[in-house]
Amino acid sequence: MESADRELLPVAEPPWKRQRRDSSARARIASLPSPPVVPRTTPSQPWSAVRASSRLPNPRIPVLNIATNNPLLTSVQTDELSKYIAADSAVLESTGFEELVNIRRGKSDFGHKVKKIKHKAARYLHHLKKRGANVVLKTPPWSLERLEETIKRGPHKSSEEHAEFLREELLDFVQKGFWTILPWRLVKKYKRMLRMLRISPMGVVPQRARRPRLIVDYSCFDLNRETLKLAPKEAMQFGKALERILAQIVSANPAHGPVQLIKVDIADGFYRVWLNLSDTPKLAVSIPSLKGEEPLLAFPLVLPMGWTESPPCFCAATETVTDVANQRALNNWKPSPHRLDEASDSRPAAEEPHLSSSSGRAATATDAPDAIPNRAFKKRLLSRFDVFVDDFIGMGQGNRKQLTNLRRILLHTLDEVFRPLEADDSPSRKEPASVKKLRKGDGFWETRKLVLGWILDTLCMTIELPPHRLEQLEELLNSIPRMQKRTSVRKWQQVLGELWSMAITIPGSHGMFSLLQEALRRRADKRLRLSWGVHDCLDGFRWLFDNLDGRPTRLYELVPQPEPVLLGAGDACGRGMGGVWFPVANDLSVRGRDGAELRGADSAPLSVSLRAPLVWRAQFPPEVMRRLITTANPTGTITNSDLELAATIVPLSPIPL
Repeated sequence: MESADRELLPVAEPPWKRQRRDSSARARIASLPSPPVVPRTTPSQPWSAVRASSRLPNPRIPVLNIATNNPLLTSVQTDELSKYIAADSAVLESTGFEELVNIRRGKSDFGHKVKKIKHKAARYLHHLKKRGANVVLKTPPWSLERLEETIKRGPHKSSEEHAEFLREELLDFVQKGFWTILPWRLVKKYKRMLRMLRISPMGVVPQRARRPRLIVDYSCFDLNRETLKLAPKEAMQFGKALERILAQIVSANPAHGPVQLIKVDIADGFYRVWLNLSDTPKLAVSIPSLKGEEPLLAFPLVLPMGWTESPPCFCAATETVTDVANQRALNNWKPSPHRLDEASDSRPAAEEPHLSSSSGRAATATDAPDAIPNRAFKKRLLSRFDVFVDDFIGMGQGNRKQLTNLRRILLHTLDEVFRPLEADDSPSRKEPASVKKLRKGDGFWETRKLVLGWILDTLCMTIELPPHRLEQLEELLNSIPRMQKRTSVRKWQQVLGELWSMAITIPGSHGMFSLLQEALRRRADKRLRLSWGVHDCLDGFRWLFDNLDGRPTRLYELVPQPEPVLLGAGDACGRGMGGVWFPVANDLSVRGRDGAELRGADSAPLSVSLRAPLVWRAQFPPEVMRRLITTANPTGTITNSDLELAATIVPLSPIPL
């Protein structure tokens, strides 16, 4: 396949032939009207003036001013997208696919000096800027018969259900230069495109309280599996982003004040990185056609959602921004003011619905954690960034000036990787940082913020679920009653996905997934069996979430301490339990079962100082011993494992978390 790809690369052509082709393209495109103007955050030259002064027009949004009675269509089309299809079809016939892609995409979104960034990924980012992401497949090209069969099969069912939305979304993507749409009848005339062509179905994913998301099912015909993994896998670090953020907050020195948080989102995300021009046909997509319209194919010119290499290619850029910004923060870099300072200082709405507490007792700004455990805190102010794909999270301590400087470090570094707006850009191009979200308050430093779907409170040192996520999970668990014996594999995967996404902030939940995963492994066809053990685990999760609804989870419960506070061991048998605690250097405050600190007669907090090993034991009540499962009592309800678990938990009750 690799040798076949090399044969299809563009070959040199005589200068006179290229000049004739370019002049024909310029004459055709120069007659096109200007696109609608999109408001910008900075003043710039009007688009019409830019096009008039440009040697070769670079219209990312060209439209033919014709009645769209195109011979390539089986009937006259009048919607806006059909005009763009007709325009691209005309340019394709006149100049070829390579020139069409170059005209549509315009300039790369990467910074002009991205190669000079002091980072090991600089050369790779420069490659993405000049060439784009490579699409190399393991399998030979498809036959014309298979292509025709795939065209007849059409797009995913979800795209038919959201046909109107899909048409509007594709129009927006074509206007911005992210996609180009061409008729199948025209595409199959070009042998080079045909030999590279693969076709995948288009789909639409509904989202809560937001517009649906357009996505391509590249796994339908195993295209993701057949793709050679060339992107740097070390860029895929976002899986542990929340854990790293919590660890940074917990290790911050309280003497410097509470940790403040900001969020900076990249506008247009994946669509800022090109695909390799010659590899674009490999990721072609079938889309629904209007009545009387011939089959259409959409070609992504940038990284599409759904392709297996899109995340690592894009994350190589965002992780580079994070690494460079963290190094600059460590070196106390003092950048100049940024053009988005005013937008970043926008305060959020007075009452954000997603920041309302999901627990019965809402946390307030004056609350403080019950106790600060014995931990090794950092000496210097916290100045740190992390990233989850395209969402940057900033964590800082200090006064307003110091925090503003820290935010500028991130914004200036982002501008070096993804260039800011320029005068000759299309009006549809946006700032690298999402100005819309900055104006909503994402860039404003706060101690309570919605981060990666969780509400973080750095004053109370808690983390909790937003109310809508708790309701969603409760509804999902209640849809599987205890008497249900079977369920579909798809629904069970949805349940496991929701539980795993929330397990990080629920102490004690990680040990409850064994039977749930085992049920998935023992599936038969598209159904699986729900045993009593599986239902017991689900009941355990229901209890945990009921408890989570009563109080937020403390960060100190989630982040392990570098050194243990206590060293000990315990065990249990049928008659009782016992164990030993070994000496520790620090005094420990004594707390009750409700977590409240116990005080003596003089109102002073009770504490215990272990200078010698402390041995403890307790006898089980007769009722527990009668219910224990033994050889003589096989119908009991308590196992020896239950007693051992009690021996682990009970001695922790007077110990502060």
